[in-house]
Amino acid sequence: MTIAVRAARPGDGAVIHAMALELARSHGHESDFSARPEDFETALFQPGAIVGALIAEHAGEAAGSAFWHRSFTTFRGREVMYLEDLSVLPRFQRRGVGRALLKACAGLAVEKGYPVVAWMMMDWNDGARSLYEAAGAEIEDGMCLCRLQGEALSRFAQ
Repeated sequence: MTIAVRAARPGDGAVIHAMALELARSHGHESDFSARPEDFETALFQPGAIVGALIAEHAGEAAGSAFWHRSFTTFRGREVMYLEDLSVLPRFQRRGVGRALLKACAGLAVEKGYPVVAWMMMDWNDGARSLYEAAGAEIEDGMCLCRLQGEALSRFAQ
């Protein structure tokens, strides 16, 4: 079966929402998930949008997505692509969908002149680690994701 990767189009908010929800479930963060399909539509297709998404289809069926946003690296003094989520539905895993999405992100970054594609990975995700290492990604030890959110964010801001 052929995997086709395309840019998200208006009307894809529900597909991206489903992918993001599945990813939240698989990572044990479903209780933190509050996004709605219309949130993705608004973010992706408003004038001056700083986010983008790719949809992977396997035999014509949505199988995965990559959601990214523009970021900036002070080390290079340049805008870069930050891959927020790369998600493949469980029944399509290990069929090349993740690789196709990552490859499409790399191609898009090169096309846009971004010198870096960066992302975070859960340290327990051996399948993702294998994919990323095979692609030639540098995986830095000692990097931790930090969040200030909810009540802690409000309290600290005061």
